[in-house]
Amino acid sequence: MSVAKVVGAYLALFFSKKYFMKKSLLVFISVLTAHLAFAQPENLAALIAKLQTTFGKVQTSSKTYEQEIKLMEFSSVRYAYDEIDLKGTKISYAYEFNLSDIDPYAVRQVTQKDVLLVVLAVRNKQKLVKGTKNSELQAYDDQVNIYAKDVDQARDIIDIVKKCIPLGEKITNTKFKMSVYEEMVSWITGNVKDVVSGSKSMNQSMVKGDYPGSFKFLQIESDGKTSHQEEFIFNLADVNLNALTYKISGNSFGLNIEMTQRLKLISVTRDGKPESFAEDVTIFTNNVDEARDMKTVLSLAAPLAQAKIKAEMPALKTRDEALQAIAALTKDVRIGDKTEGQSILAKCATSFTIVEQTPSATVKNVYNFNWMDINPNTFRVQVSGEKMMMELPTLDKKKVAMNSKNDKLDGYESEIDIYLQDMEVGRRMKDAVEKAVGYCKSEYKDPFASNSNPAAILEWLKNAVGEVIIDQVTQKVVLETPEADNLNKVKLTTRNIKSSSSVEEVFEFNLSDINPNSVDFEIKGKWLFVKFETNFRSKIIKAYKDGKIQPYAYDVDMAMRDIETSRGVISGMKKCIEAFKTK
Repeated sequence: MSVAKVVGAYLALFFSKKYFMKKSLLVFISVLTAHLAFAQPENLAALIAKLQTTFGKVQTSSKTYEQEIKLMEFSSVRYAYDEIDLKGTKISYAYEFNLSDIDPYAVRQVTQKDVLLVVLAVRNKQKLVKGTKNSELQAYDDQVNIYAKDVDQARDIIDIVKKCIPLGEKITNTKFKMSVYEEMVSWITGNVKDVVSGSKSMNQSMVKGDYPGSFKFLQIESDGKTSHQEEFIFNLADVNLNALTYKISGNSFGLNIEMTQRLKLISVTRDGKPESFAEDVTIFTNNVDEARDMKTVLSLAAPLAQAKIKAEMPALKTRDEALQAIAALTKDVRIGDKTEGQSILAKCATSFTIVEQTPSATVKNVYNFNWMDINPNTFRVQVSGEKMMMELPTLDKKKVAMNSKNDKLDGYESEIDIYLQDMEVGRRMKDAVEKAVGYCKSEYKDPFASNSNPAAILEWLKNAVGEVIIDQVTQKVVLETPEADNLNKVKLTTRNIKSSSSVEEVFEFNLSDINPNSVDFEIKGKWLFVKFETNFRSKIIKAYKDGKIQPYAYDVDMAMRDIETSRGVISGMKKCIEAFKTK
């Protein structure tokens, strides 16, 4: 029965006309007090106090144990005892642990010769018990042993401890009721503490970073002779909440924070010099409860940090906004003794310039590519050592990014890499790239309207092909329609000119015989071609070489100046082929 119902029942009884008198009122007060005392559950402090009263001196054949236990904060306790031998030598032991960590099914009594112990074992054998010997920190352990003078006392201790455990769990689980992100950030930055272990000290501080969800974490480790300073920059939104684990090594305790998918997203600086990006970082703590509390608050804050980042991201509602965002985020990056100077044009058909400078050399690379050729499903932030890059693979890994090295054509690539300062830039770059790829693809304008007539397209194609020069080799391409009344028939002449030789090839064919699905880019070394084949690879293309008839061919290619011209040629040829097939 609840307290309210008890009070109501007794009031109804003793204040009725039949029973109301002074003597009965005194009886009522006495009985009610006794009932309330019985009905109210024991709290943790009372149970720990009760446990202390069970302790006395425990005498064995060679030693005496004097014990005490007290409640610290919330559900943590400190159990200590002095071990005194027959010569009067005293050793002081102390243990700190949280009752919520104790496995109630593993609380048991154990006999060791003339010593009777009550063993308190930690769940899953985790080493969560902090111990000291004569005030010197010992390795963390997975159990605590309490001395009992006899079996009755051992049973009493077990009974009390088992009552304490669920109360400790309840207190621990309801310790934090924060719901506001700013309050959580304030708690996190205010509860990263210095840690001292023997001759070593770890001074630690955490401050809010420059971006939503980001933190700067500083550690200064010292052994009294030397010291090292490390700074870690990470974002709560990148934390893998399922991998927040305790890191225990001897008498050292901490909370290990790992990034999602073990990605190396943490910027690291050691003694003022950039180090390799890291996938995890450890906040050291003075005890288990500090680590547990930090884990709890980080778990509460991380989802809110993700929401903060999402709300802060620029909308980038147009193509130009997305492209300008990419250009603004593409900045110079220093890696070791190298400086990567970077710039990119805010255009769909763009030009990305990267100048690598070292103490001994300067190398310039220029990549010309179209954002619509970037694969929106595979581009990603990738980390290697001190380098963080936005990897931009092309669709089907086609080599459609023209690369010029030191102002000379070097070939074509299937991936472009933009260097990033850190994950915050990478996060925003990724969002901008995703939108730019979509905008550039959806807004691309084919050089020819869907109803363009073949005659107009062919005139465009004649002007699009021409002369291409690479490494002292020239290819001249001429496209003609030799029969004025039959535009389906095409004559293609290519002349390859070297310093000491020249070869001319002529191909005659009908556009209606070409397989439109075969018209595509083709890369051969530094050369870019548009290639095409006949339907079913039939050898029906008439061929000449330096005026001499050659065997009939089924495919032809022609050199092109750049990808964008090639894209137009491919589109124009396909439209002409389809037009002539319908006639």
